[in-house]
Amino acid sequence: MQILAMMVSVLGSVVSGTALFLLHRWFQKKDARDEQRDKAKAKENVLIIKSINAVGHLTEATAIALRDGKTNGEITTALKEYGKVDREMYNYLLARNAQK
Repeated sequence: MQILAMMVSVLGSVVSGTALFLLHRWFQKKDARDEQRDKAKAKENVLIIKSINAVGHLTEATAIALRDGKTNGEITTALKEYGKVDREMYNYLLARNAQK
């Protein structure tokens, strides 16, 4: 009878330990996926803010050029900034969609 009780106890411990190990591993993988998703989301937000800023500069430079009737290089600078941010966003979107 004691042997049966010991076997049940040991079996319970093994099942419990295995369950805890599997749960721990699952939570570690979930944390890693969540961290990767958060980093991607942060980069996406930075690119969105840069894009909005570049469009704002381009809009401002266009308004100044229309007001003054000349460009003074402001539009060229704003277009370069917008082109750079646009390429960054495009490359990010390509990389992001390639991962899925």
